Amino acid sequence: MRDLSINEFSEKLFSKEPVPGGGGASALVGALAVSLGAMAANLTLGKEKYAEYTDELNVNLKKAEKLRLRLLELIEEDATGFGEINKAYKVKPRDEALIEKALVSAATPPLKMMEAIKEVIDILIVFSDKTSILVVSDVGVGAKFAEAALKSAYLNVVVNVKLMKDEKTAAETGAKAEKLITYAEKADKVYEKILKRLKDK
Repeated sequence: MRDLSINEFSEKLFSKEPVPGGGGASALVGALAVSLGAMAANLTLGKEKYAEYTDELNVNLKKAEKLRLRLLELIEEDATGFGEINKAYKVKPRDEALIEKALVSAATPPLKMMEAIKEVIDILIVFSDKTSILVVSDVGVGAKFAEAALKSAYLNVVVNVKLMKDEKTAAETGAKAEKLITYAEKADKVYEKILKRLKDK
């Protein structure tokens, strides 16, 4: 899935094929979010005015690359998780235990996306202050992408949690997602800060 061209990926999203779906698209947008921030950092490196930030930018660029790759992996994991759901609901007679297991499998990738996107937002916070004014708008776009990806992944957790019969698992998974979704506000603040920085320059 991750090796599809942009055209092929969007074509599959457009079609009646069940995967990729909202989860895979969320992971892709998260990967684009961190890539935009990294681009701004890479374009800032070597500029004398921002030389004091060189080490910090490099450290965060290494983290950013790991997150980019992780989010692309999660496109595949999300497709696998959805596949489990699809198979479980087709079993006759209805197997509640199998469905419950499949719901956990389907909720796990978007929850992992949220965890990764939280880290993306932390990196974008750093880049928002330490990248060139000429490219900081890309960090702002990345922040909005991260916010959208986080909220979108959250929806994919919620839809599966609400179907779970195991109240303990549902509560634990839901609580983790609720904690992570608060980072959406931080992403929005990055965007607003950058917008202000650009308007005031």
